[in-house]
Amino acid sequence: MTEEQLEGRILYGINNIYTVEVDGRRLSCRIRGKVLRSSRGRRERAEYNPLAVGDRVRITPDPHSEEKGWIRERLERSTWLTRYNKNRRAPQVLAANVDLLVCVASAGQPPFRPRFLDRMLVSAHAGRVEPTIFVNKSDLGVGPDVPSRAEAYRSCGYTVLIGSALEERGLEELRALLHGKTVAFVGQSGVGKSLLLNRLDPELDLKVGEISEKYNRGGHTTNFAAMVNIDPDTRVIDTPGIRELDLYGLEPEELGHYFPEFDAPAADCGFSSCRHLDEPGCAVKEAVSRGGIHPDRYESYVRMYLHLEELREQQHG
Repeated sequence: MTEEQLEGRILYGINNIYTVEVDGRRLSCRIRGKVLRSSRGRRERAEYNPLAVGDRVRITPDPHSEEKGWIRERLERSTWLTRYNKNRRAPQVLAANVDLLVCVASAGQPPFRPRFLDRMLVSAHAGRVEPTIFVNKSDLGVGPDVPSRAEAYRSCGYTVLIGSALEERGLEELRALLHGKTVAFVGQSGVGKSLLLNRLDPELDLKVGEISEKYNRGGHTTNFAAMVNIDPDTRVIDTPGIRELDLYGLEPEELGHYFPEFDAPAADCGFSSCRHLDEPGCAVKEAVSRGGIHPDRYESYVRMYLHLEELREQQHG
């Protein structure tokens, strides 16, 4: 007898038990067997988490319970957000199948950290996700480097909003960007991401270390990513605060393609394989010296490039 198979989407997972939305209802599911097989037939051994919030999966219902099921297969991801988990020495997918990434930063308290934003933007591009930036906490003052960096991001084609969740500045523009999409919110601890989400949907009632009843029946005191609707057409994935973001799955030579402002000048570089580091006739470096590329953006690129080279040497050494 052939088992019934259904498709659903992962809303969140705790201790290897995943809440999967299937046809408007929620099932509590475990992975069938020790190793999950993807839709491409691969066995997912290397990843820190073979399943992430937003993943589409194929399940079989538990014949003994209407509220449970077994995850058989992870369907192919259209987009993904990945970082390298140093402790586990493996890639960690933060969210999958999202349309938009909102990188939340603080305008000054805690300090504005453009290096983190630069890495997050690269990670978004690598995972085929459209990124945007929301600089929060402007009510507490705006750091001196925020305006120039914001303008540099905008000149690259990114949407940058500077606002305040506390005073609800910039929220209408943000809501317009989110509407009708599946959106992941990512930011470092302390940037006010939970308050921002609460302002977008007061029913969430997010607190530090807690998950509201909109996530589940009852609270949880652990931190984990979760997907919810903030209106009938818009889903958001709230992720725990990130202290560090290490890139994963990129070759150093690919990095320049994820800096949009490099595209035009790179066509005029003296070498087709220019790394934009110390090569003679590098048009990207010339653009930096002329002010066409923000020098701190270029510094971010150099640091990421050298880090990726170091990782490659460690892997092949």
